[in-house]
Amino acid sequence: MKTRNTRRGGEPRSDRPARPARPALPIDAAWVEGAAAEHLARYSSTRAHLKQMLLGRIRRAKLKGRPAAEDIAEIIEAVLDRHVALGTLNDAAWAEMKARSLTRRGVASAVVKQRLREKGVPDATAAMVAVADEMRGPASDAEDVPTDLVAACVWARRKRIGPFSRDEKHDPNAGDDAPVSPDRNALRAARDAERAAEQKILASMGRAGFSFTIARQVLQLDRDEADALLQKLPG
Repeated sequence: MKTRNTRRGGEPRSDRPARPARPALPIDAAWVEGAAAEHLARYSSTRAHLKQMLLGRIRRAKLKGRPAAEDIAEIIEAVLDRHVALGTLNDAAWAEMKARSLTRRGVASAVVKQRLREKGVPDATAAMVAVADEMRGPASDAEDVPTDLVAACVWARRKRIGPFSRDEKHDPNAGDDAPVSPDRNALRAARDAERAAEQKILASMGRAGFSFTIARQVLQLDRDEADALLQKLPG
């Protein structure tokens, strides 16, 4: 039976010198540009977020033995500047897109701003102003609608509460000729349960970033009013 250490015919193999290891490719301008282009081809990004991504990749590459250019910091900034000039990096456009998307998902404006700041957006408020302008529409006399009120309607629809509740309130005695005297204890218990449920919803909306005023306003809307507000969502 042949073994890996024998040649054809059964003769033992001669010891071969080990191949020298290939030198690791350096982390230079071409490497950084390739990493940035690869990331931007798949994801939109802010300048700060892309920089953090590049630094992370460089750190991992150095741990694997790749040498980095001495001026790697300047190389990164130059690559970022180039993509800003090309328009593939645009913090303002990215922030508006993200703010619009989060508002459509029912995220409160305070939370939207926090997430934008975490991504390195220098002016998160400007993005929310752009979303508010889009929701108001082109007419100069159009009514301003708080973005949080619309976002809260989306949140309520997702949670099936308030005007989107599955429970249809109705009078079980409707249509009866003879009115029935309500049980005071039952009415009191029903009011207490309704109040407790409302407080629970208000607390939940507060944890989601909505103010008490906005939360109460949404719960007081009827279905038609809520649907009309949802029509104002940014496209």
